[in-house]
Amino acid sequence: MKKFSIGLLIFIGAMLAASEAGISSPIIGVLTQEVYVDGLISRHFDNKTSYIAASYVKYLEGAGARVVPIWIGRNRSYYDDLMRKINGVLLPGGATWFNQSNGYADAGEHLIHLAIELNDQGVFMPVWGTCLGMELLVYKLANETEHRINCEATGMAVPMDFKEDYKKSRLFASISDDVVNTMVKENVTYHWHQFCYTEKDFEQDLLNETWRVMSLNHDWNGVEFISTVEHIKYPFYGVQFHPEKPLYEFTKTSIPHTAAAVLSGQFFADFFVSEARKSNQSFANATEQARTLIYNYKPEYTSILGSSYIQQYLFTNVEMEIPEIPEIPDEGGNNDGGSSGGYIPIIIPGGDGSATMPFLSGLLLTLVLLSIN
Repeated sequence: MKKFSIGLLIFIGAMLAASEAGISSPIIGVLTQEVYVDGLISRHFDNKTSYIAASYVKYLEGAGARVVPIWIGRNRSYYDDLMRKINGVLLPGGATWFNQSNGYADAGEHLIHLAIELNDQGVFMPVWGTCLGMELLVYKLANETEHRINCEATGMAVPMDFKEDYKKSRLFASISDDVVNTMVKENVTYHWHQFCYTEKDFEQDLLNETWRVMSLNHDWNGVEFISTVEHIKYPFYGVQFHPEKPLYEFTKTSIPHTAAAVLSGQFFADFFVSEARKSNQSFANATEQARTLIYNYKPEYTSILGSSYIQQYLFTNVEMEIPEIPEIPDEGGNNDGGSSGGYIPIIIPGGDGSATMPFLSGLLLTLVLLSIN
């Protein structure tokens, strides 16, 4: 009986450790994009070569993720190394061209194809494309064949227009009826784009064999276009609208900030971050992770200068190399009145360090219970 009790305690402690260890904050890479040479940023900030709108960072953080910037203009080995440490990729919207060398499109191509390779190897790697990011996903996976048409959908807030089989998708499989009812009745999606994909083009070029279309919308002139897609084989998702703007951008009166629009935007953030939690990749140690996170940079208040973004992270080529910082222990004491010595962290393989303490608590509980028996 005593042996049975000991075995049971070990099992309970191990299960406790495993269940707690699964609670972590994924790290998602957000691709930077080039700054226009004669644009607003170049006129007000010296030597800035790329940027990320801060709303994308807040968007992911608001769902429990952390962010690393992914640089443009790097070689394949840089992207290959980073993609084996992060848990997902977000390709943001913006204003750049796919034929610009060493920029957003070239970097995006590396990331998309590396994500395919990882998924084919059994390593879960989700990719999300917003607006231009969705367009890039489809474009690159169509062997750079241009399928977009011109459309007029700038400053447009509209409801979701789901297709009949939308719940067969991964993205909307678990969505509640209440959220759906809100999405289809109120202006919850915000569009700002001049190009669109149509179902007709998808059908003619057989893109509908690799992409599932879940929703449609119409531009100012009544042209129907695709607004939500997911890849049939890979965990790749795209939306033509901007789910982050109702939550975190306040530069235009056309952006909806109603409770319904915020709820809708949060749904998409929560979904993608939940996808990223399925990835068990991590950085080699806490120091490398800390040197890479977006917290090494400060966002600038750019809407006051006339930008359509409230805040932006702006980067120089020099800033792509983080200065030396002190070695950071893997979840050691914080010297703020708590324990700060004699602690040897245990890192669960594949984790990001955030599960260190839960693992120890389960293990120590088992050991304590064994000692009193």
